[in-house]
This record gives sequence, structure tokens and C-alpha cells, in this order.
Amino acid sequence: MKVIRPQMELEIKRKADILVVGGGPAGIGAAISAARLGKKVLLLEKRGFLGGNITACYVENCNHFLKGTPFHSEGLYKEIEQKCYEIYGNDNIREKNKMAFHSEYLKIFLDKFMKENKVEVLLHSFVNEVITRRNQIEAVIIQTKQGPEAVSAEIIIDATGDGDVAFGAGLPFEQGREKDGMCQPGTVNFRVTGAHTEEMKGERLSEISNIFTKESKEGRTGLVCSKQDIPFGRLTKAGQISYVNYSCAHGIDPTDIEGLTRGEMECREYILEIYHYLKNQFHELRDIEITSIAPEIGFRDSRRIRGEYYLTIEDMESDRQFDDAIAVFPRFYDMLPPDGTSSGNGKVEGKGYDGHIFEPIVDERTFQVPYRALVPAGINNLLLAGRCISADHVAESGIRAISLCMMMGQAAGAAAVLAVQDRVKPADIDYKKLQEILRKQDISLP
Repeated sequence: MKVIRPQMELEIKRKADILVVGGGPAGIGAAISAARLGKKVLLLEKRGFLGGNITACYVENCNHFLKGTPFHSEGLYKEIEQKCYEIYGNDNIREKNKMAFHSEYLKIFLDKFMKENKVEVLLHSFVNEVITRRNQIEAVIIQTKQGPEAVSAEIIIDATGDGDVAFGAGLPFEQGREKDGMCQPGTVNFRVTGAHTEEMKGERLSEISNIFTKESKEGRTGLVCSKQDIPFGRLTKAGQISYVNYSCAHGIDPTDIEGLTRGEMECREYILEIYHYLKNQFHELRDIEITSIAPEIGFRDSRRIRGEYYLTIEDMESDRQFDDAIAVFPRFYDMLPPDGTSSGNGKVEGKGYDGHIFEPIVDERTFQVPYRALVPAGINNLLLAGRCISADHVAESGIRAISLCMMMGQAAGAAAVLAVQDRVKPADIDYKKLQEILRKQDISLP
């Protein structure tokens, strides 16, 4: 059976110089960057709050991998991290990452931050349709409880993570591994309270994590989920562990509602089993209870939109130098096994077909992200920011870092401003001007 969707004429009620779709780290970077350069910016977010995976999925410990290395946070990420810490503090008795975000306070901070920087925000605005004409996006359509609404802008920035705008415009993309299209698993984090903090001496949570990993690899946990590590978030004086990162659902298409439904339900089953395991195995956690489950399943990769340049893992491993570089980031890769296999040695050479990939920072090794990877091929007024940029699957395991997504957002926002000011397509901006703007925004470039 089929139905015919009636044609509908929509008045464009909202216009902006620059439209940013997606209020996660990349969208935040893009919106603030463009607004501070004097343009009218509208930010659309499908949820009821900003922050993306930090707030929706409890991924608070974003730049933990920089500790003990020569690297530090940069740009807007550094500014937000410092201001949040100064305003709200952090009731975290762990030494592992004192600057970890408190995701609930971050929601409030970002509301105020957008107002201070004159960014117009529309929450509960899911973009699921794009109107194009002659390689140009004329409007995006958001679904509201009062029906569809059309929004237009001179330049649109797709910071949805899943490349929803680019997909709606019919642009080519890749998803998952090259051979079978499998993506990394989806995860539903959760919070517990009731930990006996007076008994949690030193880095006891790290010790518990190590014990779990050892028992899991030896097949002694009796748990169904195949994940063999269990990162923990902040530990507060009140006995709250701000996130438990364990429950993973494999073999899911992050853009398919049937897969998403299965993943949410499956992960909640895994949450219950790991909760009982922790409660029964560790005396300090004997009285914990689940206080909240993340509002939605979080994914590490999905669509990657084809752009003017296709960033490869070989580019990153060789630290290829780009004339149009918009970010330099420490060499760090993190990919959970798409097929759930627990084999492999964690090396990048496995390319996601031989277990997980985990390559920590070594010395001062870096990689660069070129501006052209943010410019999609086929639409003249669209830019990409975040994990949906043009890159191969293994390269994405490095560029998906939250702080780097925000840096890419800053670059996209500044590039959009240059395109509007110079009346050129984003592909034709002067990238030397862009790099100068980014340096003034506290982004380190060659």
C-alpha cells in the first residue's frame, strides 16, 4: 500500500544570516563563532536542551585523555570548560578529571551563554526535510506540534552528528565500516547514588573498573553485554556516580527507528544487570540505586558526508600538513568494535575489523583537519561540522572527540561568516582569512 503526501505551501517565518542545525558541541561552536563575528544566527536543536552527547548521554569526561600530555583544551571548549567550573564548581572527589562537566549545570550554562552571545535558539526543532533548488538549500523544514515550519538562511551548517541536513538534501554519504556498513555500538549511560564515599579511598572507581575488565576477559562476570570495560564519571560527596558507561547495543543503524528502539530497550536490560553486578560484587557500592538513565542512546558514528576532501586515517597517521588546516589535534583514536568482538590489540591497523581501537596520545604526535573536509560536494550554501564531516570510518574515530567537534564548529561558523561577507560560496572563501580568525579564537594552527 502507498499514500500520496499532499503538496503544501509553507511561508518562511524565520530567516537568519546563518542557520546552525544541531545544538551539540559542533553546533555550539558554530553558533557562537558566527554570532561573535556579528551575524544573525539561529540554532535549531531537536531536544529540550543544548549540549549534545554531554548532556543527553552523560558524556561528561570529555578531555580526560589530555591529562599528563603536552596538550590542553583550546578555543570555545576551553572557555566553556573554565567558565562552567568557575560558576558551578564541581563536586567531584575523584582526581582523575577535576574539570569534567556537570551535565545538568551545563544545560543551564548554555542557555545563558547563547543569550549573552545573541544566538537565537529554538529547542524541540527536529529538521527532517530540506528544500533544494539548483544546488542551493532554500529552506529546512522543522516539525512542530503546530505543524511543519520553514526556516531559511544564507548559509546552513549541519552539526546534527548524523548529517541529517545533508542527507535531506540528497548528498552522498558513507556509514560505518567499508565492508559491511556496521557502526560502533550505541550506549545508554546511567547514574547511581548511594556509594559509600568514606570507603572509596584513592581512585577506587578506577580499581573497580580494572577488576571488572579482568573478570570480563576471563569470562567470570556472567553478564550478557560484550563490553569489557566500564568507565565511571564523577564521584560526589553525596555518593553519586555521575555516569556508568557500560550498556552497549551492537549491530544497530543509528538512523533507523527500529534499530534505535531495539538499542534503547536492549541497553536498559544491560543497565539492570551491571547495576546488580556492581551492587553485589563491591562492598562500597552495596547500597547504590539507579537515579537516572540517559534520555537517549548515544552513538559514536553514523553518516559521513562526502566533501571536497576525504580525510583518511593515512592522512592522520602521517600527520599530513594541509594549507587549509582548521584544527590540529593530538593523535588519539577510540573505536568500540562494531561487531562486538573482543579480540585484537587495540591498534589502529586493525581498522575496526579486529576488535576495538584505542590509541592513546604518544609524545607530541598530532593530525590536522582540512577545511575542505567541512565543505560537502553538491550544495553551495551548506557546511558540515562534527563527526559527520568527510572522512573514512577509522579517521572518524579520531575526529569524533567532543572538543575537536567544537573546534570544527568554530571553523564552520567563521567560514559561514566569510561566505556571507564576501558573497561567495563556502567552497570559495579565503582560507587564510579563516585561519586568522580561528587563531584569534584561541585555536592553535601552523
